[in-house]
Amino acid sequence: MNILLVNPTAPAALKKENLGLAQLAACLEADRHRVRIADEIAGQDVEEILDEFSPDLVGISAMTMFAPHAYRIADAIRGTRGIPVVLGGAHPTALPEEALGHADCVLLGEGERTFPALLATGKLEGIVEPDPPDELDDLPLPARDKLDLDYYAEAGEELAGLSLRTLGAITSRGCPYHCTFCVNSKRQTRVRFHSAERVLEEIRYLVERHHIESIAFYDELMGTDAKRLREISEGMVRKGFHTLRWECQMHTRTVKSELLEHMKKAGCVQVAIGFESGSQAVLDTIAKDVTVEENLEAARRVREAGLRLRACFVMGAPGETLDDIRMTRRFIKSARVDFASIHYLTPYPGTLLFDRFAGQIAAKGIPWDRFTTGDPACFTCNDAIPADEQERLFARLSAQQALRNYSWGEMLRRAIRNPHHAWHVVKSLLS
Repeated sequence: MNILLVNPTAPAALKKENLGLAQLAACLEADRHRVRIADEIAGQDVEEILDEFSPDLVGISAMTMFAPHAYRIADAIRGTRGIPVVLGGAHPTALPEEALGHADCVLLGEGERTFPALLATGKLEGIVEPDPPDELDDLPLPARDKLDLDYYAEAGEELAGLSLRTLGAITSRGCPYHCTFCVNSKRQTRVRFHSAERVLEEIRYLVERHHIESIAFYDELMGTDAKRLREISEGMVRKGFHTLRWECQMHTRTVKSELLEHMKKAGCVQVAIGFESGSQAVLDTIAKDVTVEENLEAARRVREAGLRLRACFVMGAPGETLDDIRMTRRFIKSARVDFASIHYLTPYPGTLLFDRFAGQIAAKGIPWDRFTTGDPACFTCNDAIPADEQERLFARLSAQQALRNYSWGEMLRRAIRNPHHAWHVVKSLLS
């Protein structure tokens, strides 16, 4: 069977390769299907590929902000071409009944085993529960050849301010924590890991085939299994991959000095941590399961290890006050963050936070493509501060951090590339 997998785009889309689709493509090919990926983010035209490839089936993956466009693509394919469509990804998994209005079948969760089995039955209809893979190493290597990796490697922005030829890898799935704004707050599937040997095999492929200078590990939390991360680090040194520059995301409680030393020897230059807030009240509200003091200690350990610290924060948590925001500002200074990402707390479908506000979101008729974590006017969960004041404070804090994140040369380069955004930053600073 000819199967076309579609990666839709959106104005705020990150230039990050869709390894989930590449992994699914590899599993479908292993089951003797012919597979192509139409990647709109990389500039590919879905209609042209439909004409050229003549698929028997189309699968479309969509996160929430991509959902409206994904639905338009699905409706057009079914309506004008009569080709069956399967929808999957984070948004259809969270709202399968909605997605089913635009597809013949909605596949929930991880589809690497379920999709091929579904095709074998010939019954592509309704909402299908997943059968997630237990052993990740049993999956074939992602079919990266289906993606335009030169396009993504040359984007050079994955290491937050370090412009290097970068591609990504996913070495684990899931997270043991349950922050209310994350899909892990409701996810039942256990955390699973690729072995260190499998991770090193993927790194070798990227080095030899795509000549990368750095690697971004897209895991939700790569450091959950400290022993495995140490094995990966030691393996990178042993195989000569320590010349790569890389970062990964860790939880505060997994940031240990000895582990950081091994990571640095292996080429790690940056650790990303979701601190979220400098206020303990906010951390408790979003079920972060950590203290401000623990976060500051983790930041200190990263600095002492000689690594850059990329920190993520959110504004707009329920009940957040002006004092809470001031605490976050003070935390950023005290932690001596090298690169700070400021996001606005957005209640995504599939999270406990969304369940709390779903009725209000539906009543307002907010389009899904506004769910970007960068648009306070989309929806606010916080009534402790007037909405317009929250929008102003968010824009100002984001602009201030943008100035601190980049060198003057990098800021000039980015301003020339995107003058509209540069003007927005200037206006926010003056507000």
